[in-house]
Amino acid sequence: MTSKLSSSVADEIAPSADDTPPPAVEVAPAPSADEMALQQLKDIAAAANPIVNFYDPIGLASLEKTFDTQAENIGWLRHAEIKHGRVAMAAFVGYCVQSQYLFPGVSGGDVSPEVQWDQLPQNYKWSIILLVGALEAFDEADPAGHYTKGRDPGRHPAYQRKTNRSPEQLAEGRVKELNNGRLAMLGIMGFVSSSSVPGSVPLLSKWSDIAPYTGNFWAPFGSDFSLFGT
Repeated sequence: MTSKLSSSVADEIAPSADDTPPPAVEVAPAPSADEMALQQLKDIAAAANPIVNFYDPIGLASLEKTFDTQAENIGWLRHAEIKHGRVAMAAFVGYCVQSQYLFPGVSGGDVSPEVQWDQLPQNYKWSIILLVGALEAFDEADPAGHYTKGRDPGRHPAYQRKTNRSPEQLAEGRVKELNNGRLAMLGIMGFVSSSSVPGSVPLLSKWSDIAPYTGNFWAPFGSDFSLFGT
């Protein structure tokens, strides 16, 4: 009797085939900040231009010499491209407008945008340069954080407002801005090239009349520059 009872208890305690624990499931490690930044860059590239897609022949996105991580480097590159695109869009529109109208304070009849800049008083030039510098400083000190430390590239604290647009609409708008900025960079450099070297941009030479410019684009203050204004 005791033997049968012991055998019954042993059967209950012994694990059956159904009680065998399932094999452990391997959980993939969460992607690192560098991997997430690179994947986001590739996703934006595919959305902006599905034909070219992600194209980085010299490995700019992989450089870590300037920053501690690849994610910081990608944040800097994205922010820089967006800013340059915005400046180029303003420059392109400004060039077209100034080709038709004179900037206040400029005289001399039909003069090109480059010559109009050269004719501006130093105070005008300094005011523009200092305004741009102030906006840059404000951007670098954004309370929301720095664009190399996780802040959305392209965000500027001076131009934030509430919006009813969905995240998908905002993402689509950022891609459009990126493409417009890239096109504007090509456009304004086409104007600069055509005015510096007449005939260097056949399309502009055929369809428009870009006045030649013999000054130096890279010396915005020209020969009238003086640190002390004398």
